[in-house]
Amino acid sequence: MNSNDSAKSKGVVLFAFNTDVDYVTIADRCSQLISHTLKLPVTLVTGLDEQPKFNYDKIVRVDNTDNNFRTNLNDEQVTWRNFGRYLAYELSPYDQTLLLDSDYLTFDDNLLKLFESCQDYRLMHHNSTDAGASYEEMGETSLPYIWATVVVFNKTEKSRLFFDLIGRIQRNYRYYKRLYNIREGNYRNDYAFAIANNIINGYSLNEDQGIPWRMYTIDKPVKRIMLTDNFIRVYYEDSATVVPYQGIHLMDKDYLLSRDFEHVLEAVCGS
Repeated sequence: MNSNDSAKSKGVVLFAFNTDVDYVTIADRCSQLISHTLKLPVTLVTGLDEQPKFNYDKIVRVDNTDNNFRTNLNDEQVTWRNFGRYLAYELSPYDQTLLLDSDYLTFDDNLLKLFESCQDYRLMHHNSTDAGASYEEMGETSLPYIWATVVVFNKTEKSRLFFDLIGRIQRNYRYYKRLYNIREGNYRNDYAFAIANNIINGYSLNEDQGIPWRMYTIDKPVKRIMLTDNFIRVYYEDSATVVPYQGIHLMDKDYLLSRDFEHVLEAVCGS
């Protein structure tokens, strides 16, 4: 990086709104990892009444009470407040921002490399799970979606237009759902980010602006995690998997609130 890049402020922005799931505690816990591995300040965007405990660089409170719904890993319908992610550009206090889901675990510092190669924004186009690489489309005759779990952006005009467009898509989601033949009825940031990226780049997938590696997602209920110097061993009910030490998107919210995950944090970050 040149001297101008190194002088830019860098930080992480998380969104967390409590429902029947304590997303703010999950954000608190994952912020411990962020602070330890990335050494970056964290800004939390949360509701008016939530009481975060992590020592955030900044807490931004917004009135977000619009409920959405999703199915969790136990096939139960739970409340979800995933609206308003387009505000990340406006609310971020940093010149360069990592926008992360609160269930993304930064076990390593690879995300720091994105600051060096980002001009406007970079998105996570590709994902893999225990079953291998996944290529998931928004509908049978639609486009592949983008994982809004990890996004990096600079405060540029194109980035501002990109996030403004995501806001327009959220407000008019019924129209865009039909236009892009989306199978699901509920609003998803993964879809809105993919549509906005498609439009702003002349109706092109434009994977040149993608993050140059696959995200690894754990999409099953987790019982326990063990860490070694080089590997992460994840235990399920009746099986286990071993992956190289890396950042992980862990979707099991119950596990992220468990005592076992507290032990993992203590092992990595210290008590």
